[in-house]
Amino acid sequence: MAPEPTAEETRKFFGEELQDLRADVIRLGALVTEAIAGGTQALLDADLGAAERVVEQDAAIDELAYAIEDHCFVLLARQQPMAGDLRTILAVLRIGHELERSGDLMKSVVKATRQLYPHSIDPKLRGTIARMGEQAANEIRIAIDSFADSDPSRAAALFDMDDLMDDLTKSLFRYIMNREGPVDEGRLLESIQLALVGRHYERIADHAVNVADRVVFIVTGLHGAGDTEDYSPGADA
Repeated sequence: MAPEPTAEETRKFFGEELQDLRADVIRLGALVTEAIAGGTQALLDADLGAAERVVEQDAAIDELAYAIEDHCFVLLARQQPMAGDLRTILAVLRIGHELERSGDLMKSVVKATRQLYPHSIDPKLRGTIARMGEQAANEIRIAIDSFADSDPSRAAALFDMDDLMDDLTKSLFRYIMNREGPVDEGRLLESIQLALVGRHYERIADHAVNVADRVVFIVTGLHGAGDTEDYSPGADA
């Protein structure tokens, strides 16, 4: 019969499990960022093939998100973590969900490609949508970078960056509502689809902010990046 592991061995094993968990979260963030970039380009190019690939690749995002969730449950059940380790696992549960939902939202964005096909998007709207896609990808990327580095200061930057996404969304809606010319059925359907696309990007940015909030929670035990001024990484580990 194998001897029981020592406390030091148990702690080392748990640390390795946490590192694996963090690596999976970072990988999940990378998959979502790729989906945002690919899905945005598919929409702008009216590329049905590329849109279908984004839809198919969402299965990999879902699978990894579920694996992260299962891993968290196993660690909670077997290790009974305390303090900072417990915060990390609880936060990762939420972060995985936020990223998985962002992937679902991009799947909804590329489905608009089918609804709009074969019509091209107005050049003004193309520019706004391209900027929204770039902003959404940047916010997810920064959120994951802040998680990887346990950096609440970088996470706090997202709360200010999100204002830009709100401005882009308002700009998109204003342009859709104020376009000149006859409003036929085709144009009405296009306007509805593009308004939904704008809303999907806005929600992705909201999910990125939620990830940032979880990073702050991991490091400080507080909620909200605005509470990080008097805390340094590891102050409440």
